[in-house]
Amino acid sequence: MRGASSAVARRKDVLDQVRRLIQKRRLQPGAKLPPERALAVQLKVGRPAVREAIKALSVLDVIESRRGDGTYVKSLAALGGGWPARMQLTESNFNLIELLEVRKMIEPRAAALAAGRSDEKQLKSIERELLAQQARPHDRRTLARHDYLFHEAILRAAGNQVLCDVAEMLAPLLLKSREITGQTTPDVPKIIAQHRTIYEAIRIGESELAERAMKDHLQTVGLDLIADAKR
Repeated sequence: MRGASSAVARRKDVLDQVRRLIQKRRLQPGAKLPPERALAVQLKVGRPAVREAIKALSVLDVIESRRGDGTYVKSLAALGGGWPARMQLTESNFNLIELLEVRKMIEPRAAALAAGRSDEKQLKSIERELLAQQARPHDRRTLARHDYLFHEAILRAAGNQVLCDVAEMLAPLLLKSREITGQTTPDVPKIIAQHRTIYEAIRIGESELAERAMKDHLQTVGLDLIADAKR
């Protein structure tokens, strides 16, 4: 039992170890990381834990894996201020990270399309969900529901039926993810402010601004997702 507990502790810490390795070696964008096997030996953890850490850092745009070539540093931006002091890597977290990966593929572009295609009714629907969050920022259950509905309204405002069908298929996972993250988000005012920025960009029809605002928001979601809720 002690050995199993020790293994879990090492898995929870491996993401932070990889982060410290990048910083200690002063690796810059374009620098190549050691192979997965070498990292596992160096950090004294299993290769699955290293693989999961690489996946999380890839979602956060810190590193990128190039098939047949290796893993490279992509950006150091997410390693700066606000990086959690402790990490929690559980199996459920990595299911959520994979879902976030899909969201990052879809939602920024959906926000851009919504900025160019949304009508008054759709804009009011997005704003209604934003105002509901602003009205009860301390009610995390309500916040989680309206967070989901806010993003769903944007997807629908993108004016693409196939996208709406995809969103409907993902709905159970998206709802479940909000139930989990809604209880642990450390900075609710920041999330609501980011939602306001996204909405305003869509309202004034600025596609590039809306896309960037959504990317920035999902980056924050990713950092919150891997943060220890007790920090």
